[in-house]
Amino acid sequence: MSNITRLPSLQMFEKSEVDYEDQSYPSIYKLNCQEDIDEIEKLKTNSFVQFIDKLDHQVFELLKARNAGNSLSDKEIWDMVPAFFQENPRSNFGNWIYYPWKAKVVRLLPEEDFIFVRTQRNNYKITPFEQKELSKKKIGIIGLSVGQSIALTIALERSCGELRLADFDTLELSNLNRIKAGILDFGIEKVIIAAREISEIDPYLKLTLYREGISNSNIDDFLTKDGKLDLLIDECDSLDIKILAREQAKSFRIPVLMETSDRGMLDVERFDLEPDRPLLHGAMGDIQHEDLKNLTQNQKVSIGLKITGSSTISSRMKASLLEINQTISSWPQLASAVYLGGATVAHVGRKLLLNENVESGRYYVDLDDIIKINGKKEEKEEGSEPLPKSYFLDLLPSDELESALKISSQEIEKFVSLANLAPSGGNCQPWIWILDQKGVLHLLHDKRRSFSLLDYKGTGSLIAFGAALENLRLATASEGIAIRVVNRIKSFDEELIASVIFESKSEKSLEVPFNNLATGIQLRTTNRRNEDRVEIESEKLIEYEDIARNSGAIVESISSLEDLKSLNEVIGGMDRIRLFHSQGYKDFVSEVRWSEQEAIDTKDGIDIATLELSKTDQMVMGLIRDPGTMELFRKFDLGKGLAKISDKTLLSASAVMMIQAKEFSPEAYLNSGATLQRIWIKANQDGFSFQPISASLFIFHRVNQEKNNGYSESELMAIQTLKKKLNTLFNKELKNQEIFMFRFNVASGPSIKAYRRDISENLFIL
Repeated sequence: MSNITRLPSLQMFEKSEVDYEDQSYPSIYKLNCQEDIDEIEKLKTNSFVQFIDKLDHQVFELLKARNAGNSLSDKEIWDMVPAFFQENPRSNFGNWIYYPWKAKVVRLLPEEDFIFVRTQRNNYKITPFEQKELSKKKIGIIGLSVGQSIALTIALERSCGELRLADFDTLELSNLNRIKAGILDFGIEKVIIAAREISEIDPYLKLTLYREGISNSNIDDFLTKDGKLDLLIDECDSLDIKILAREQAKSFRIPVLMETSDRGMLDVERFDLEPDRPLLHGAMGDIQHEDLKNLTQNQKVSIGLKITGSSTISSRMKASLLEINQTISSWPQLASAVYLGGATVAHVGRKLLLNENVESGRYYVDLDDIIKINGKKEEKEEGSEPLPKSYFLDLLPSDELESALKISSQEIEKFVSLANLAPSGGNCQPWIWILDQKGVLHLLHDKRRSFSLLDYKGTGSLIAFGAALENLRLATASEGIAIRVVNRIKSFDEELIASVIFESKSEKSLEVPFNNLATGIQLRTTNRRNEDRVEIESEKLIEYEDIARNSGAIVESISSLEDLKSLNEVIGGMDRIRLFHSQGYKDFVSEVRWSEQEAIDTKDGIDIATLELSKTDQMVMGLIRDPGTMELFRKFDLGKGLAKISDKTLLSASAVMMIQAKEFSPEAYLNSGATLQRIWIKANQDGFSFQPISASLFIFHRVNQEKNNGYSESELMAIQTLKKKLNTLFNKELKNQEIFMFRFNVASGPSIKAYRRDISENLFIL
């Protein structure tokens, strides 16, 4: 009898004595061994056990394989079978294989003949010499979900002589989308399911099972006991075990393969040839396996993305990851991807074991890319070249306005630089300033910079222009210079906004409304930090409300946590819906500066560092950046987690304020911009952090006033529902135009302030 541990036989159906789930290996009984023959006779007395004897057919195949070059017919080969059994008496030729979990005993050829026949169809994709070399190899697989398909493929090709399988988990219903098993296997260990499947293909292939999985206490045993592994295949879900396995494989110079079941991504780490190679190609830095224990689900996703690369996984995987803890509970895997991975790893592993040139690295077998299933022609971006100076010169008025005070170029640059510190949507800085030959400074709208879903009829830019003109008013007054601003814009979408006339200069700063804010122009900043909520004193809110009223604006505030939670549903829901809009999503991706260098190079947009994101949130942002992900979310109404992006923003706020106006006009927006700047500077001077949260208001205006707004019927219904909820908090009687909304909170200073473009790009002096 073979040296594989024999499991109970005659007692197997007495449930009190036998654990069926513990029956992992078949028993091999040799017919040239009397002890084994006696066991077979005992089994025959068990009426539950079925005997299957197809030995003649196997001998036929054996003879056919041995005579492959003789062009014999099947009849001629069958005629050779009796003579074969004369030389090899049938009564003691071959082995009986007992499968206790099936209650079946199958008669097979002896091991060498069995392997010869079973692998003959491998020739010469795998040569007989290579097959013999592979039979000396030991392969270990950790993780038997994806690993099951790999183990099965390796076993089918017989690419090794021993398989070591490790997994502690049992089969559940949710595993049946990718694991080859059935409902009768619920509760059985995955490693046993895999071992049984392989044993039913090839009972002579040596299997060693680690049913408790892999840990610090047994990893060295798994890698080296009874001979060091020639190849380690990592398909486990535990991030700490991934690192532990590589740490030890590296120390023993064992190569590692890993397939991720997404885009056919395969990692090859040749620790056998490169003992100093960093783990996972250096993606994890110097992290140790102890650092990865007891992680939260979000942390696991973040680390997983660090390993796989957030920019290289498929759109559907990105969408799925963003749905974890929303509509799904764990990482998704498809059977097609799992079995593709099985083929990929088995193929590359075989090449590696045969000493072919398999280099370390990351490789993809992406069927969507290869077959162009989702192939779309890339749309060319419209040119973003700046408009020529002549374009704006043609927009200047032809009236007789002239400044009584001539301002030097140095002074103009100073004042315009301070004006340019005003906030603008997405930090797009949509202004062009032209100082004409009569000393009049004109403000124009560079629409190429501000075009977006949120700049409806240029309203977002008008708020920025109002704030910039307020900065200019405060800055010139502090230098004793009196100015007069002439509003030029009469209807939305006009490009000439205002003209500034310099009238006189005093030795002292001028006493103008809110002149105490001039010192705060350079202090003003957006701060998106979220720290513990601090309640705001009612007197402070009243002070800010008075600034708005004295500026001719209408203002409302909320500060109770209950109201903030209600508003959070509106802001979060609208954030999600904004990303579903093709232009809204495009704006979002293009306005973010995704690296420090990009922010420095452009000096506009929203530097990702100013978003104050955790490492996990930065990974999520990377997923959102993929347009395919958003396309899936919109198509299948997913991405509910996107509505939670605003949670920390709103729930850490001390208060939220909304600026309103009696009319929807360019003048109302310009005035609101000036009002916003006054409140913002004062709040920053008082030590409050300040952050705009107005995207929803611009979308509400667009939806209410345009039929072709780019949203589906279901999305429009959702927008209307959220608008009604907003109006339970602000503008309850619907009498006013909702212009701008922002939050106050208390937090430490921002990591970095937004950059500004060089003044030479937006100031022309004639």
